[in-house]
Amino acid sequence: MATPQEKLANSLEKLQRLQGEGRTAIRARDLTRAHRERLVENGFLREVMKGWYFPVHPSDRPSDSTAWYSSFWNFCADYCNDCRRLVTSAAQLRQRTPV
Repeated sequence: MATPQEKLANSLEKLQRLQGEGRTAIRARDLTRAHRERLVENGFLREVMKGWYFPVHPSDRPSDSTAWYSSFWNFCADYCNDCRRLVTSAAQLRQRTPV
């Protein structure tokens, strides 16, 4: 059985992979519940709004907004791109569905 440190290391690898893809906005569905909860509990992810997170340094205090301000525009771009993808998918589905 994996130790808590090994589990955290595995979760951090998943987060690093997402960040390596250039992701600033992390959707809840991008990580398993166990990875997401472990990263939040250990201070590596902070929830911005329901289902959306952004990476932070674990030594940052919850009241420290530096990480949020430094990633705000990238987060907005990721969030908007995801919304656009959903809208496009819904429009394509509507076009294929007979009336």
